[in-house]
Amino acid sequence: MTVKWIVTDMDGTLLNERDRITEDTREYLIACQEKGIRLVLASGRSYVRLMPYARELRMEEFGGLLIEINGLAVSYLGTGRRTVFSQLEPEDVTRLSSFLKEQDTEIEGYEDDSLYYWIPKWQRPFKEAERRKRGYPEGHPLVADAWKWITSDDFSHNYPHLIEISSLEELPGRLNKMNCADTEERIEEIFKRLKERFSERYEIVRTCPRQIEIAPRGITKGRTLRRLMEEAGIDRDEVLVFGDGENDVDMFRQVTYSIAMGNGADYVKRHALEVTDSNSREGLVKALRKYRVL
Repeated sequence: MTVKWIVTDMDGTLLNERDRITEDTREYLIACQEKGIRLVLASGRSYVRLMPYARELRMEEFGGLLIEINGLAVSYLGTGRRTVFSQLEPEDVTRLSSFLKEQDTEIEGYEDDSLYYWIPKWQRPFKEAERRKRGYPEGHPLVADAWKWITSDDFSHNYPHLIEISSLEELPGRLNKMNCADTEERIEEIFKRLKERFSERYEIVRTCPRQIEIAPRGITKGRTLRRLMEEAGIDRDEVLVFGDGENDVDMFRQVTYSIAMGNGADYVKRHALEVTDSNSREGLVKALRKYRVL
């Protein structure tokens, strides 16, 4: 096996529970790039939130790639080139936000550097209690992250603009994607309703047990990865793909060597060639060593 590309999801995969790349993982991935292996970060995040990690990994120096916003855009590091394939149009934003408000769930709308969020009344006490428990100041944003009622400090620092809205009319006309966040039990029901209503119009995936992401139809990490592989003449046997969420499964389908994280959902693990350790136990670098990439 000759590995030419390493493709990795971010949250729950490359990043540990503190939203960090461990020193061991960072050094190993830099050594891989020095050997000539191309690194690709594939995430629901936009380049604004990916670039700090890309710089940490010296990806600009080695010509790495960013698959952004679940495949909606690609950044070619080192050249400054960025391609955006699609966005949610005004009628999509209106249609989806109205439906999600009926579900009484948190609604999040994403631009490259801005996140707009609407919070239902019933969630606010839980969010405020968690903010106090974590010792965050009164003004700390109440927007949810993938795992908790409110986001961490790192998340708010990576988005320059976090904007709480009181009315859906305050959402921008065009968005990269929309999310909703809730309890695990409620998110399961909301997911079913979204799929029943909109599966022909949008890409709808559960990125973790408490969050759903909605993107334009035809936009997935996997399809964009395939496009990049064809563009570069890379064979499916020359790529290692790592992920933990449902939005990573389509990437698994594009390659021979797909590796699910130990912390991933059972659905994700069933679609992977094998399963490594969790993101909190450096599962990614353990798998790279097992495959003797270096």
